[in-house]
Amino acid sequence: MKAEAGPTLLACKRLFKSFGAVRALIDVDFEIVSGRVTGLVGENGAGKSTLAKVIAGVHQPDQGTMLLEGRPIRLLGADQAHAHGIVTAHQDINLIQTMTVAENLLLNNEPTYRFGGVIRRKEMTAAVTGLLKEYEIDVSPHAVVGELPNDLKKMVQIVKAVSLDPRILILDEPTSSLTDTEVRVALRLIRRLAGDGVGVVLISHYLSEIFEVCDNLTIMRDGQVVADGPISETTLPEVVSTMVGREVKTTRRESHLTDANRGTPLMRVEDLNVPGHLRAINFDLHRGEVIGVTGLAGSGLDELAKSVFGAGGHNVSGRVTIEDKAVSLHDPAESLKAGLALLTNDRLREGILPDFTLVENICLPVLKRFTGAAGVLDRSAMVATARRNMDRLRVRAPGPFARARQLSGGNQQKVLFAKWLETNPKVFIMDEPTIGIDVGSKEEIRTIVDEIAAAGVGIVLITTELEELVSLCDRVLVMFRGEIVGELSGLEIERETILHASACGEIRRKQA
Repeated sequence: MKAEAGPTLLACKRLFKSFGAVRALIDVDFEIVSGRVTGLVGENGAGKSTLAKVIAGVHQPDQGTMLLEGRPIRLLGADQAHAHGIVTAHQDINLIQTMTVAENLLLNNEPTYRFGGVIRRKEMTAAVTGLLKEYEIDVSPHAVVGELPNDLKKMVQIVKAVSLDPRILILDEPTSSLTDTEVRVALRLIRRLAGDGVGVVLISHYLSEIFEVCDNLTIMRDGQVVADGPISETTLPEVVSTMVGREVKTTRRESHLTDANRGTPLMRVEDLNVPGHLRAINFDLHRGEVIGVTGLAGSGLDELAKSVFGAGGHNVSGRVTIEDKAVSLHDPAESLKAGLALLTNDRLREGILPDFTLVENICLPVLKRFTGAAGVLDRSAMVATARRNMDRLRVRAPGPFARARQLSGGNQQKVLFAKWLETNPKVFIMDEPTIGIDVGSKEEIRTIVDEIAAAGVGIVLITTELEELVSLCDRVLVMFRGEIVGELSGLEIERETILHASACGEIRRKQA
């Protein structure tokens, strides 16, 4: 049951915020009302998180005012926001991994003895046990957070935010990575908080949950609020259409999937499972084909990429074959020998070696090729290989001996492409290949993807960039909470259809 809304707690008036040349917020008005759950939705980059961070004191607006219960306020940090009762549960886990659940929940608020400041452990355990029971979280207060699965970490983070007794609570993608049961618990908690007079802002891509729990809906696009009002006055298809905005004309590439390649699949993925992350994943890939895989945060995209490559951990089960030969699910080195390559979504932590030269980065996976009988590296051959790749992929750098950290993000990404192309892959898995790079570099990377497919390589393109899915892919698989919920092909691959399926877990095809 939805509670009656009360007075306005916070009013944002004509907020502007820019980061360099990027205008993140443009003339934004937004209200948070006591007892009301406001859904804040929009595509990636629409401005939702920036608005939330301004309200939370993380960013300060360039222009505009904020009124807390009618009084102007300027928040210069999260601590000031907390002092005024504004609490945020961020999308990323920000708990201390080496501490227990109890220590995290009562951090800086531990019960202590009057003298000496010694923590009263029994009292702390009792208090946290009560909290966990009250909010239906089945975890021990003594459990170390770093040893918990992501879904329980997320639930503990939500409970921590609630335990701070907020007047305003901002929840940024709170249900991503949660199980269905935990989603029900989280949504009940949100309604309960609203019933107690808390003003709740729910940022989520899961539109079915938005419609279930929210009273009001604000839609953002390109840094602006484009719609705002009672959720009862709109429909899910209308929301999706408003989020996407005007029709975007995207040029579709010519497919490299020939009739000759449509027979026996190059790769088969059968009944791939990772407990808590992936359920019964099945698909085929052909030579020269680009299969897009997309979904929301927590839908299993990263786990899929790593599991197919053999880097998903010991819990992965199922079967992957290339040219009818089984590939190890637990040994990336064997996967590489079998013809698999993986471009991860975090080039700085899992891809590029920033302090190594471009020669070293490009040649690293195939060093044996350059090693003579006496174990001496043929450095001139390595340099020639690096130069050839830099020319082929149009890498802009001072030269092959430049350190990778000297390059822009887009050129670092090209170096990673060169590194894996040197292994002569049959199947290339690309996890968010254009993430964090400028528009011009994105276009160059997309051209490279097309050229790789034209050479007969099968590509699994894992991306949340709708334009890439529409322009590059022969087929698109949509994932929702660890499962493939639909497949699109040809002219079915449209931004609105993909967005609806990602948010709702089902394909809604247009009527002929």
